[in-house]
Amino acid sequence: MPRTVQLVLDDDMARRLDERLAADGGDAPALLERVLRAFLDTEAERAAARDAIIRAAGEGEFGAAPGLSADHARVRLWLLGWGGDGESGPPGSC
Repeated sequence: MPRTVQLVLDDDMARRLDERLAADGGDAPALLERVLRAFLDTEAERAAARDAIIRAAGEGEFGAAPGLSADHARVRLWLLGWGGDGESGPPGSC
């Protein structure tokens, strides 16, 4: 269902809007709708990327993908072995 929103622009924003409309044509409501849609789409993509990064970080902490990194327990054992007789190379790609 369509919705009307009232927007009050300060003098600078009104001038910039008028300049854009003069350069590109069209009308203010159509331009503002396009800009708002682009902003909301970008914010949704940003939130999805942030959530994906958080999920990936959690997966790395609680169960590393084979060959890509080492889980916490293996790194801890490796560090505890430093300087000992059985010292080994790093586990995974840490």
